[in-house]
Amino acid sequence: MQLLALTRRFARLCTLLLTLSPIASVHAQIQDQGPNEILDAATSALAEISGFSANLTMRGEAGKLFQDALPSMTGEIFFGSHTDLGRVIHAVGESKEQQTASPADFDMLISSDRYLWTDTTAKVINERSNTDSSRGALSALSFTLIQAITQNEPFAKDANSAQAIDILEQQTIAGTLCDVIHIKRGEVTSSQRRSQSDSHTDVRWYIGTQDKLPRRVDHITDAGLVKITLIYELANLQIIEPTQGMLDINRPADFPLRSRMPKETPDEPAEPAYQPPNQQISQPSTQSTPIVPASPRITNAPIYEMTTQAGAKISNTTQIDRITVLYFWGSWCIPCNEASPLVSELAQTFEGQPVDIFGLAIREADLDQTASDFLLTKYQHQLVPEGDALVSKFKVRVFPTIAVIDQAGVIVYQRSIDKVLTTTDLIDATTAAIQTALDAG
Repeated sequence: MQLLALTRRFARLCTLLLTLSPIASVHAQIQDQGPNEILDAATSALAEISGFSANLTMRGEAGKLFQDALPSMTGEIFFGSHTDLGRVIHAVGESKEQQTASPADFDMLISSDRYLWTDTTAKVINERSNTDSSRGALSALSFTLIQAITQNEPFAKDANSAQAIDILEQQTIAGTLCDVIHIKRGEVTSSQRRSQSDSHTDVRWYIGTQDKLPRRVDHITDAGLVKITLIYELANLQIIEPTQGMLDINRPADFPLRSRMPKETPDEPAEPAYQPPNQQISQPSTQSTPIVPASPRITNAPIYEMTTQAGAKISNTTQIDRITVLYFWGSWCIPCNEASPLVSELAQTFEGQPVDIFGLAIREADLDQTASDFLLTKYQHQLVPEGDALVSKFKVRVFPTIAVIDQAGVIVYQRSIDKVLTTTDLIDATTAAIQTALDAG
């Protein structure tokens, strides 16, 4: 496909320009917590819906020298949970390798770990890891950032390493008023510049003010000598219950699957398929019944390590024969302000028993201030000032989230607040999970 070759040449050009004109580094600091709250609300909104459909357009903006060489796309997009692949984006439509080229049909599927697409010319179905940089790997959608919404933390890749995150003036996108979040990425090293999507310098997300769903993302490569912006926009977005047919590419019976996915390690069981959050929500009941902890999405706790504010090194090994409670929170998170005192009370409730409760601070701009504020509140649970690394390991998407790991290292409960589960309900369910683990141990 000529589109693939064009996008690869475009990637190499952006990488060369960034090498010739490096971005000046600045101190990473998030001065306004508002942008993080908006991105977290968008993460929650994506997690709570079953799916959506929308019209898509992709276009590029650059100087006269590069404008005609940029690709473009139009079509339709479906987002939802695939039976086998978890959260996916299915996109169908027409694309151009450059402005003067004839349009070509595309039918592509993007999940958190792979791309699939139908090649009608070769009469095959291609499957590649989204980290595959070999010839023939799909790149038409991968170097835009719309694939981010298939991740458990759609905005974390750039937000966690940002030099700055700002709120810009609100804009109306396809008839929807949006908050505009501008993320200035940290400087990208030469070893990280494997593709154009690795070397972008700025991202702008446009989040609907009412439903908190993304309507547009700008992917900006500003190399000083030239500035190229790739714009991916969604219009006529409709929240739907997508069928599996909407969430898969056309698979003609005589088209073989040509997969280059890495083989699973025999001694490492495959991770269970993603289950949409709304399938885990217990509907409120008018009856007075005990709170039963929901089944976790992960069976065994992943390998983890963390350091408390007191300097204690905590890991799977240190927690053998103890119950471990991980409370994911942030000072910027409004619901966490209500949850943190209750978590402290939880620590007092189980004081003297083999139960350790850790508050993992996430995306804190000033760690010293976080630690100081924690001491002033006199909370009884233990503080882990830098808990970001465990967010992806435990697949946390919404804050606050609490995970309970029993004495054998099994996650017996993991849940975040949502439209049904209140903060008090979350603490009550956590208490029940801890007590059940104690009784069983």
